[in-house]
Amino acid sequence: MNSLSSTSYTSLSLNIIGLLSNLVCLYAVHYWYANPFALGFGGHFQYLTIIGLAWATFSFTINIYRFFWPNSLKGLHDLVIHVAIPLEAIVSLLYWGMTFIDPQLLIPKEAEPVPWIMDGAMHIYPTIIIWTDFLLLNTNFRRAWRHTVYIYSFVFLYYLWSCYCQSRNGYWVYQFLEHFESPWSRFSFYFISGTISWIFYEIGK
Repeated sequence: MNSLSSTSYTSLSLNIIGLLSNLVCLYAVHYWYANPFALGFGGHFQYLTIIGLAWATFSFTINIYRFFWPNSLKGLHDLVIHVAIPLEAIVSLLYWGMTFIDPQLLIPKEAEPVPWIMDGAMHIYPTIIIWTDFLLLNTNFRRAWRHTVYIYSFVFLYYLWSCYCQSRNGYWVYQFLEHFESPWSRFSFYFISGTISWIFYEIGK
């Protein structure tokens, strides 16, 4: 087996592990973990973490598919993977940073504590897997301006989505969003977070 084949099979193994971990975690979030704030409009998909988890799951699935049919789904793969990489990075950075400062910035007192293994499966394992694949095993990566468009388009759409969910539910999905004095300051937080994720992406390769 040559080095390219070894790299390809290692990438396949990582993506299978990531896919299985994410599927179990998504099932657990919906059926095992009681979160009263996920009962409103948008459900669990109000949360950037869950959107990121679902997006990474789709990314792992496409990578596995393309292992067997490498010339297929090129456009879809380009969009999905180049949003998933920075998205998982910013999910981990924001979650662990805010949890270190004050866990209640993200998780209300009324919510059931997240088991540590599930916490890791949501907020760190996908990041490790997807970035390992990106940095060490993705030999065909080519940076392009459209990747930046993908990232900022996602930021803008998630901002609109979270605002719409707030208008329907009467509360922000993350408690710290209540403390911004104006929509512009809140949007600035989203924009800065998106810029940080883009910087991660740019310096990653």
